Amino acid sequence: FDFLINSMGLQLGNLQTGERVDDVLLPSYSKSAKDFLRKNRAALESDHCTTHLPKWIDLIFGVTSRGSRAKTARNLFHPMSYLGPVDLDALRSDEDKNRAELQATEFGIVPDKLFRKEHPGKGESWEGTEGLVMPDVLRDSYNYGASSSDRITKKEHTGSNDGFSLEDGTNPFA
Repeated sequence: FDFLINSMGLQLGNLQTGERVDDVLLPSYSKSAKDFLRKNRAALESDHCTTHLPKWIDLIFGVTSRGSRAKTARNLFHPMSYLGPVDLDALRSDEDKNRAELQATEFGIVPDKLFRKEHPGKGESWEGTEGLVMPDVLRDSYNYGASSSDRITKKEHTGSNDGFSLEDGTNPFA
């Protein structure tokens, strides 16, 4: 709950009214910061939330985040909201790039699609979910243009920073 309280008295600026920004203003149904978190945790762990969470995941990161299923779900945004770094680089004029950056700054961008299939619900079997997760395009882009001997592959995570190696088995970070 500490993140809701400015216990160190930091100067966080002023509102447009001139009032000093300090502790987070809690809704009237909360008696304290701890009470606020307790009630929110209970709500998030409720049957209603856990039942509907997979649909939210699909809307934001999955099968209804783009394309015809997004249209059916009425989950479409301005076309510039879908631009990624490669798309931005492909824009021809500085004016178009500035417009796209302003759109992203003011309204945000749509998160990358992470899942190709509907996300399973709580207690549902994960069998048959092979291919659920999209390929990691960002991670793969770091290998762009690298020869096969220079490509970094992920080893099983060992809990340390040396979980990566080149295909020849050497660790480039050691």
